[in-house]
Amino acid sequence: MNQRFRYLSITLMAGLAATIVGCGSNNANEPSSTNGNDKVVLEYYTWTDEEAYMKKVVEAFNAQNSDIEVKMNTISNNSNEYNTKIMTNLSGGSKMDVYSINGTTSLGTYSSKNQLLDITDRIKEANLDVGAYGPSFQDITEVLTKGKYYALPYRTSQYALFYNKAIFDREGINYPTQLTWDQYAELAKALTKGDGASKQWGGYYADWMTAPLGALQKGTTILDDSLDDVADWFDYLDRIYYKDQSHMSYKQMKSQSTDWIKQFESGNVAMLVNGEWTINMLKADIEAGKTNIEFDMAPLPLPDGTSDPITVGGVSTFMGINPDSKNIDAAFKFVQFVTGEAGEAIIAESSVLPAYASDKTKESFLNATGIKGSSYFFEANTVVENQPIAQIDEVNRVYSEQRDLYLFQELDAAKAMKNFMEQRASVLKP
Repeated sequence: MNQRFRYLSITLMAGLAATIVGCGSNNANEPSSTNGNDKVVLEYYTWTDEEAYMKKVVEAFNAQNSDIEVKMNTISNNSNEYNTKIMTNLSGGSKMDVYSINGTTSLGTYSSKNQLLDITDRIKEANLDVGAYGPSFQDITEVLTKGKYYALPYRTSQYALFYNKAIFDREGINYPTQLTWDQYAELAKALTKGDGASKQWGGYYADWMTAPLGALQKGTTILDDSLDDVADWFDYLDRIYYKDQSHMSYKQMKSQSTDWIKQFESGNVAMLVNGEWTINMLKADIEAGKTNIEFDMAPLPLPDGTSDPITVGGVSTFMGINPDSKNIDAAFKFVQFVTGEAGEAIIAESSVLPAYASDKTKESFLNATGIKGSSYFFEANTVVENQPIAQIDEVNRVYSEQRDLYLFQELDAAKAMKNFMEQRASVLKP
């Protein structure tokens, strides 16, 4: 899985050529609305990381609908290739009916360019329970698309704390449960031992994780007037990277292009703060014989004074319909299946966290993961990682620049915040 593509929004390229791009497992350039038996054929596009479990969903839908056949096309998600080719297909008149959308920024971009069908009335007519997707979806809909529905989510994201059971067993320390961020830092420091390539790290916090998790848990976002909580989070990262030296430093991760999942799988990292996709990735690598790590998970650490579990994330992956599709009714039926309880239960069976929350999808997910701590994902309150505004990609870019300068120890937190607020004002200027 491309970690940045999985969880961060991607800036879509403007002014793409209008030529049709044929790619994936089927030739989408050839008109294919029906076959010889008058069966409606839907062309569905997604990226390669989705193929393994979405194939199962497509097969289940096709088995249940003798009058509709969904053909899945996959595009690489490397270097923005997916969004680039989807935009080209949309502008070039490709015979594409349904496509997956990664991140709220992409959702906002596609809908604002009239490249997603407004399905608000269809959702009402079908009496769909949009509340099952949680409050983050309602917030996104109200702010980003002005209360209208242009897509439905089928995946959600949440951060948690993963840990290597063998290290805790060897050290005679109880497995972590709900920690505060201070407790996490102290525990990581105590578990850090040795030097060089064989050093045991108490924790690992990947360099690409830009969201200020602790600040977001306090209710502060990078759009707020006061960024004191964000500055405090910068200082916290400085503590674990440099003062405590309990985590591989930001400089070292950047200079060595360290792969976060391989680092954890090597067995020399006790704790890892990361997203729910970690479960799927670890299980796949264990099954493939790439690692034999025994892991479990605990809730994301909390700011001091907070008692109820709060994580960061929200609905992250959506499915929508090309307005130029000739098969709108069949396309909506497919979207309804994928994002409803039946399709989501199949997705959950692949240890992928479904957006649709119900007893059935929860049971499917817990049975699939086999990880005792994974029930946390259904119990924690979730705050949105990326605020649903049109300029969030650009705001994130200038924020990340100042964060980099701070973590490379070229600026202090106060100067980084001042620079960011000035640049943010220019981005948000009407």
